[in-house]
Amino acid sequence: MKAIFTFIFLTIVMSATAQEYTISCTVKPEFNGAAAYILNKNTGDTIASCDIADSVFKYKGEICSQAVIDVVVNRPKGMVASVLIEGGSDVVVDMTVRPVSINDNGGLNDKLNAMYAAVKERSVALNGLAKKLHEEGKSEEEILAATTAETEALYDVYRNTITENRDNILGAFVLNLVARQFYSSVEELDAVMADVKYSGEFRALKKIRTALYYGALTKPGCKFIDFAGFAIDDAAVRLSDYVGKGKYVLVDFWASWCGPCKNEMPHIIEVNRQYTGERFMVIGVNIGDENSKFKAAVAELGIDYPQIFIPRNSKDEDNAVLLYNVETIPHLILFAPDGTIMERGIMGGALHEKLNEYLK
Repeated sequence: MKAIFTFIFLTIVMSATAQEYTISCTVKPEFNGAAAYILNKNTGDTIASCDIADSVFKYKGEICSQAVIDVVVNRPKGMVASVLIEGGSDVVVDMTVRPVSINDNGGLNDKLNAMYAAVKERSVALNGLAKKLHEEGKSEEEILAATTAETEALYDVYRNTITENRDNILGAFVLNLVARQFYSSVEELDAVMADVKYSGEFRALKKIRTALYYGALTKPGCKFIDFAGFAIDDAAVRLSDYVGKGKYVLVDFWASWCGPCKNEMPHIIEVNRQYTGERFMVIGVNIGDENSKFKAAVAELGIDYPQIFIPRNSKDEDNAVLLYNVETIPHLILFAPDGTIMERGIMGGALHEKLNEYLK
């Protein structure tokens, strides 16, 4: 037992209904001496920590309801396992295998494992069918139509898990996994969240809901929404300093660490040089960067149009990304002279076609 470090989490106010749970974890010997952490997944708060010895550690706590706990080894570049917890849970985590094994004798984690197994089975069947049709020379449209039933069967695994576990943390956890792919409007997501207990506790779900809300407000045909940042010379600047001022404005969301952004940049620079004038201009919106890396990238890439720098981890960055529901970068948005959003996600040859059409 001396090889097992046990941590007792004592709450300030204990409820009469609080129940004990345990998390036992095994890791590879290479992690001996490294730190292990027990975190509240929703808040990111550290519940307990220890130094790993003899490749094992154990956490014992008490809970009044249900939660998702992250078991983290050797952060920030180590390993993470998300564990579903309820009163009486006895969870065994094996980090010596890939993927990480999480079991709890028929509890919520075993139900989640069953869902993953069913998803894998359905995915294999779907991919096999698609491959067979492709080898037969079917078109993409024909393959899509012929695999619709298998695709829906795969999606039903997730949907059924959510429905069957809407009164426990598992349902909310799975909803959190698939919400962005399955629901395209706030109304659709709200209807499901209202029926799934604990869903309101997931920060990621709230963020997805916010993105869907603003996504509806920033689709083509809507007026632009303003946000603030800094120019290349560190002066305060706003989107409204450029958009809605009588010119077509192409806005490029990008970052210095984004390979696809760098690949697209020469094309955008060429668009700027070819079209910029009395009726058109280009601006960049740099997100998720450090100031020095942002400025170095502007110089290195030869970017010669105005920039709005949104500092890394800033509130403004969250606003800019969420306001325009930017899920991937690079992401280009074309604004009309009056500030109306005209096109989103246009790149390559399609961008030239649209600009020629509007600036004709």
